[in-house]
Amino acid sequence: MAEQIRPDEAAQALARIREQQEQVIDALSIPDWYWWLLGGLTLALTAAVESADPVALGAGVAVFVVGLLTGTGWVVRGSLHVKLSNALLGARGIGLILGFVALTVAISLGLAFSLQAAGVGYPATWGTLASAVLLVAGGPLLTRALRRGMLDRRARGSR
Repeated sequence: MAEQIRPDEAAQALARIREQQEQVIDALSIPDWYWWLLGGLTLALTAAVESADPVALGAGVAVFVVGLLTGTGWVVRGSLHVKLSNALLGARGIGLILGFVALTVAISLGLAFSLQAAGVGYPATWGTLASAVLLVAGGPLLTRALRRGMLDRRARGSR
């Protein structure tokens, strides 16, 4: 005869499952420091390119590549064993990501082209500075919104 599970045992098992699901979601979250790294590296690379100095360009590219690979490796190392279900992110999550990227690119390029048309020096660097500020300010907000959305979808049982 099949063994009956007591209600308290079932509740404990469900609590463990929820805790593990939350750990998976947290493993996929982008830490706040990564947004600072991404903004800083992008700004440094743009300034190096715009300087037209071959030494600055070489150093800028090297710093960008090493910094981005190291930072990204550090972020993904804890989530390599985690597989995210597309349903957990949901259409809203995908929309948030695409909207954030579109907003950042539109503001950055719009500012850079406007400054270039106005004859301001280093327009791409100024445009990238705006992008870096958006990444630093908006990236953590995006990460938290995505986490909340995944937790909500998990709680509703979306798979």
